[in-house]
Amino acid sequence: MSESLTQKDVDTIQAIITTFYGRSYARKFTGSSITDSTITSIVELLSETADCGTWIDAVPSPQDMLMPASKLRKWALRVIRKSGEPFLTENVRVNMMCSRFRAAQFKPVILDSLD
Repeated sequence: MSESLTQKDVDTIQAIITTFYGRSYARKFTGSSITDSTITSIVELLSETADCGTWIDAVPSPQDMLMPASKLRKWALRVIRKSGEPFLTENVRVNMMCSRFRAAQFKPVILDSLD
């Protein structure tokens, strides 16, 4: 892995998962269970949800999704770190309808990505 997953990254991911799926699912997301696929799927969830809300305006789009995997992971962690902060502080406002729709859409992909 080119970009290390920090404990704050894990906490942020758990906060995001708690918001969308609840604490029981969030506990499954640990430093050893989170894969590159998990990170990418969470970024997709956040990006898709952004279409419905304005809270994620600061999330940059990758210039080229065909970047080498290490650069994509680095970008994805940057997105999670920046856009996930409101989830940690419990100061996130996501449209309920959008949240439920996107959460249901990405739940199997995200959960299946865990080691």
